[in-house]
Amino acid sequence: MAFFRSFRGIKNRSTEAHFLALDIGTDSVKALVCEAQGKKGRILGVGKRKQKLGDMQSGVVTDIASVIANCHSAIREAENMAGITTKKMILGISGELVKGATSSTSYVRRDANAKIDLAELKNIVHKIQWRAFDLVRSQLAYETGYNEIDVKLVNAAIVDTRIDGYKVTNPIGFQGKEVTLSIFNAFAPLVHYGALQTIAAEIDREILAIAAEPYALARSMGYEDGGQFGGIFIDVGAGITDIAVVRDGSVEGTKMFTLGGRTFTKRLIHSLNVSFNEAEEIKLAYSNDKLERQSHRIVREAMKSDCDVWLSGVVLTLEEFEKLDVLPSRILLSGGGAHLPEIKEALETREWMKSLPFTKKPQISFLNPKMVSNLSDETKLLKDQQDIMPMALANLALTFIGEDLLPSKVLKKVVRLMQM
Repeated sequence: MAFFRSFRGIKNRSTEAHFLALDIGTDSVKALVCEAQGKKGRILGVGKRKQKLGDMQSGVVTDIASVIANCHSAIREAENMAGITTKKMILGISGELVKGATSSTSYVRRDANAKIDLAELKNIVHKIQWRAFDLVRSQLAYETGYNEIDVKLVNAAIVDTRIDGYKVTNPIGFQGKEVTLSIFNAFAPLVHYGALQTIAAEIDREILAIAAEPYALARSMGYEDGGQFGGIFIDVGAGITDIAVVRDGSVEGTKMFTLGGRTFTKRLIHSLNVSFNEAEEIKLAYSNDKLERQSHRIVREAMKSDCDVWLSGVVLTLEEFEKLDVLPSRILLSGGGAHLPEIKEALETREWMKSLPFTKKPQISFLNPKMVSNLSDETKLLKDQQDIMPMALANLALTFIGEDLLPSKVLKKVVRLMQM
């Protein structure tokens, strides 16, 4: 069988429609081999490689060589399964200092009666993006203590375009006085972004994008077709928790904090005086309700104290979305850490919401792979909340491969200039 797969991989070389989605997480590297079919896609291969404890800390690469080796293993497994050798890749980036925000900036035209042409559109996008870039970069530098020169633009996307208040998808040919673009920008410290660039160079594939993972998660449900979708996406990974807020179909912002599944594992290490691997096994058995009653009670007590701290992190993070007068009343959970029953239980209590602008108690639900509507899983191996993030990256890659909106193409060229 291994020989057949290897032979099939040589026979079916990659086409322009095939690509790789790579999620480099604190706990493991996940790779998906996909095929784009217009706005839809198929997952043809899945690969996963466990990271060692010293490879990543809180979503940040700490051992580049080891992470590269893990990436190669996961990619090889996915490509062997698919029988495809990929040439293009989307890579996810996360970590507490990766921040994203949507800013709206207006440009007043000299001649409102003239129709907007390509040259003017390029000028508008260029000026508006640089304004947004300077604003968000300076904010991030202030929040993190980094110099502005040490902050890099990860990715950008136009989430809304209006002419004199009228929403359009392509401004070309329209008349009007004021053009307003809402652009999502994600930034990361140079040391973090540079590590991923080094990894990408070693993997040796054309980069479709290095994307902020919370942004990819927020785009995973195809809500852009609905227009009015609103929700708070919370991904509880091993090292960090990603939060993205979507309102009226637009990503308002993305933030992260350094508490995840490993925090709960470390609690069990101290409470039960066991090794990391033993604590991890106990935590998974507890999450799957496979512990006997006395052990279940002991673990639950240990989990509760850290879950209260985790919930405080959620509150503090959501309070940072200070420009939002109302938060969406729908919370969608994903990530391996979301398996812990205390996570959902904590979010269902009312106390934590009192300091936040909810109009009603949020409904809590779990994301599942079937909700990523633009992708079909041909492998039948993606069944869990922890599989959502690599699928979200693959879904985002479809928009880069099949990009047909002119403003987005123009923005992409501007972003390339900013990343130099």
